[in-house]
Amino acid sequence: MRRSLVLTATLAAIGLLGLGPWAAGAKALQAPAAATQAGTCALTNYSLSGPFTRLGGATTFTIGFGGGCVGTSSSVAGNITFTSVGPWSCVGGAALGSGAFQPSNGAPEIVAASLVNAGGEYTIEMHTPALTATAAGNITTLPIPCDEGQTQTPINGTGTLTFGTTA
Repeated sequence: MRRSLVLTATLAAIGLLGLGPWAAGAKALQAPAAATQAGTCALTNYSLSGPFTRLGGATTFTIGFGGGCVGTSSSVAGNITFTSVGPWSCVGGAALGSGAFQPSNGAPEIVAASLVNAGGEYTIEMHTPALTATAAGNITTLPIPCDEGQTQTPINGTGTLTFGTTA
């Protein structure tokens, strides 16, 4: 299910970049040429800040990330603040948030985001309100202290992120 969600979001991001006016008359309404950025990234430093426990309640936390990419940008970095939707723990929960990500050779993209945690495996989705930038990915964590009943902060992990932007 997680892979299907990530694949769907990735294809949607790539598809948005390929859309263009079909009719010749629509070209008169077209914005000036935009710079397109796209990449698939291996994120080596996901970090979730905040106190996490196995039996958590509602919380607010931040995810910072960065890593190298293949595509039109050689790297990406970002920072998103999330508020849980109901209880959140190191092994489960859902959250909504906002923040920004920036390709190495592009402008910062202010985004809304959603995050799902299923057993320490996270799926993240980000998008601008006008869908001029989208991103989707996953994070793998190993929250052993939290699983053992201790409070853990931060939780670090690695993952992937695929993004697309148009200016």
